[in-house]
Amino acid sequence: MKIRIGLLLLAGVLALAGCGGGGHGRNINDPSNSLVFGYVDMAEAPTKVTGAQIRQVAPPTDKPYWGTDVKDGLFYTYYLPPGSYQLATLHGSSFLRGEHQYNLGRQGGGDTAVRIDKPGIYFLGAYKYKTVKTGMFEQSKFGIERVATPGEAELLQKLLESDAELKNSVWADKIRQRIARLKK
Repeated sequence: MKIRIGLLLLAGVLALAGCGGGGHGRNINDPSNSLVFGYVDMAEAPTKVTGAQIRQVAPPTDKPYWGTDVKDGLFYTYYLPPGSYQLATLHGSSFLRGEHQYNLGRQGGGDTAVRIDKPGIYFLGAYKYKTVKTGMFEQSKFGIERVATPGEAELLQKLLESDAELKNSVWADKIRQRIARLKK
């Protein structure tokens, strides 16, 4: 019994360790990094978003999932090397509804896909969670649809104001320059 409990605790610790550290050991100031971000309005969802993962589609890798930070629907990572990526999952939990994982489709990537050829800032877009009607005995389904607001400049400003590590990195000036170009 003690061995079983120990194994369960070890599995839980390993699972938590796998969720964090979305940078795969990369330095925030590595010049080959890209900042990738987006936003999902989860007002109609059973939970808020507390985590998100981006899947690396190409080049092939043994660690295809990159964790992101999440703040009020804004998800982001500033560690991505060149390659092709797509939003893979959103996570959330609530006291009454429990833990939820929202899996996005693997095929095609749609609007939530990005190809990074050179380091920079990449906006995946802003989306709204939508419940998809199903039959009485079917598992619930969802979709996300693209929305116009909040926009890229607004989200970059929010990101700059809310992340202390980002403010003290090479990204701060790059973000300010991008916001200035977007507001012209």
